[in-house]
Amino acid sequence: MKIKRFYAHCDAIEGTPGVFYCSFCNELVKEKHFGEEHPNKNHVHKFNATLAEWKQKEARGTTRVRPDDAPNRLMK
Repeated sequence: MKIKRFYAHCDAIEGTPGVFYCSFCNELVKEKHFGEEHPNKNHVHKFNATLAEWKQKEARGTTRVRPDDAPNRLMK
């Protein structure tokens, strides 16, 4: 059984260079999208909020699969 990979805000999409996940739009986008479509949004806050939500769900028995070292455009 294949395990579903979940992406947090600004995670790089594995195997697709230059494409990232935008959780504001729930879409895969190019890097320029973040500056053009969401220039005044707090991307670090959105990323951290997603990870915190997953941690809460994990405590209730729901898991999300995301590598600990997942590439993310915010971690450059």
